[in-house]
Amino acid sequence: MSVSKTDIRRSMRQRRAALSAADLRQAEGGLLHQLRKSLVLRKAHTIALYWPMRGEISALPILQLPWSHRQRFFLPVLAGLHATELRFAPFSAGTTLRKNRLAIPEPEVARRYWKSAAELDLLLLPLVAFDATGHRLGMGGGFYDRSLASLRHRRHWRRPRLVGVAHAFQELQELPTEPWDIPLDAIATEREYRSFRR
Repeated sequence: MSVSKTDIRRSMRQRRAALSAADLRQAEGGLLHQLRKSLVLRKAHTIALYWPMRGEISALPILQLPWSHRQRFFLPVLAGLHATELRFAPFSAGTTLRKNRLAIPEPEVARRYWKSAAELDLLLLPLVAFDATGHRLGMGGGFYDRSLASLRHRRHWRRPRLVGVAHAFQELQELPTEPWDIPLDAIATEREYRSFRR
């Protein structure tokens, strides 16, 4: 593939940055409609969300879905100043947040309540781009890749399920991939919820 990851990231960030507040609200409503139909989401007990930044679609409204009172939600946290992996802290509408070193809000929750990715049922992941086979291109920090590395060695138990969340325009025909990339189980956009066969 001739287009580099750097070029893809630059292009997609520019497209997201050009979205208006009205565009984002409309996309958010479409995403919620698609996620509402997902049995994987409905059956999950522990779900990691993300705090939307720089034009990402927010999945936070799923906290208002009728069955959400039976579920526990989490947001990613960086465990310390030089952390290279993510942990996940409990989150609800009333949780106090503070910004981490990347200026992303995190729950102010004691470490003893944090969980690893492997302890959760479902992760909704932000991304820069995705392709038709379920590969995901992240922001470039590698935090999710390192946090999910153990999934590459498991053959049967698929926990957590990984659902990428993006605008429909973030789909490309093919992405450059690396051996350490973890493919998605599904993708959710404002237009569709699509599962990938593994």
